[in-house]
Amino acid sequence: MPVNKAPLGMNARNYLYVYPNNTNEAKKRADDKLETKKILIKNGISTPKLYARFENRKQIQDFDWSTLPETGFVIKPARGYAGGGIIAFKSFKDGVATSVIGEVYNLEQMQKHSFDILDGGFSLQFLPDKCFIEERLVPHPMFKKIGAVGIPDIRVIVFHHVPIMAMLRFPTEESGGKANLTLGAICFGIDLRTGITTSAYTKKGMINTIPSTKVKVRGIKIPMWDEILLMAAQTQSVSGLGYAGVDIVIDKNGMPNILEVNARPGLGIQNANLDSLRTRLERIEAIPIPSP
Repeated sequence: MPVNKAPLGMNARNYLYVYPNNTNEAKKRADDKLETKKILIKNGISTPKLYARFENRKQIQDFDWSTLPETGFVIKPARGYAGGGIIAFKSFKDGVATSVIGEVYNLEQMQKHSFDILDGGFSLQFLPDKCFIEERLVPHPMFKKIGAVGIPDIRVIVFHHVPIMAMLRFPTEESGGKANLTLGAICFGIDLRTGITTSAYTKKGMINTIPSTKVKVRGIKIPMWDEILLMAAQTQSVSGLGYAGVDIVIDKNGMPNILEVNARPGLGIQNANLDSLRTRLERIEAIPIPSP
């Protein structure tokens, strides 16, 4: 098959890869982080611990918040998108929590935020949602050394058991500690063979060094790289999606953990890698790959 060197656009992504390979049922599961977590746990794939889930206001009001760890936790919408509604807290004591960017929330404010999640303030199509609280992972020490604010994650695009392209999403003060490009995070391209970063860009364009540091964006070695690629492929396989974006965090102990699975992963990863997704996808789409 001829290989197309043009970047993959949204229409081509949807009609060539998302619609033919991702069933409506699988997309619905992937859009719900709680359903995704259930599948991951069932298949023995590491994911942050679940502390609580709320489907109505009474469950939030009746919840004993004092049972949450003093080392922090994360409040999330089940069907959120683009990082909206997620608040990561680094400490919690006497009913007061401090976020990873230093914002202070009392119990009433955390409950109100949880109510907003239930009302669909951060969900796809702004429909009523579920809220949950999960473990806050402490990132691998190497990320702190190079200036991360919050928890960096790694997005791997996987197609029929094959990792196609990967990027490191690096949160900053501007992004509020969230690994989201539109909020101001940095996206690093990663060489799939070695797990070493090659280039990086922000919403303002390509960069050579991490802002406020002298660290070059090229040459950062991602730990546990082979394990990350295998876990990404395994996650795509059990999710029921044929084409997926898998988000992974490496915790302080060097253990990869799956954060979520995306049925319609964004296309900015091509900018980070200075390469075409379409080229890579066409090279392997006709090759039968039996398993991760």
